[in-house]
Amino acid sequence: MTDPSSDPSAESRGQILRNVLVFQVKLWLEGFKDLVLMPLSLGAACLDLVFLRSGKKGALHSVMKIGDRFERWVDLYAPLDEPQAEKTGASTLRPSLDDLVDEAEEGLRQGASSVTDAHGVQSDQGRPKE
Repeated sequence: MTDPSSDPSAESRGQILRNVLVFQVKLWLEGFKDLVLMPLSLGAACLDLVFLRSGKKGALHSVMKIGDRFERWVDLYAPLDEPQAEKTGASTLRPSLDDLVDEAEEGLRQGASSVTDAHGVQSDQGRPKE
């Protein structure tokens, strides 16, 4: 019987599952953002038509900035840019959704590596092989 952790195809399958799950969550968040921004932008435009003085940025501009910030945070297609970011060592100034997912995944791995079995023996999951 082979060790599943030593199978490279199992690791790539796990990465594919992780990527599709994160991508689906991001797609859902982007859709939710669009549903929220549609009426919000119409309301902001109405306010600007009534109250905005010439030469000033109004509520519609603010709504669009919020949408832009949210899109940058979600960064839907970030996995496409990973190899280039790793080569240049580039880091983002603001944390993104991917950073949050990576932190959560690391926390789960650390938690799994410290799990003990029924006999009180600490599990060696997640630890590098010697």
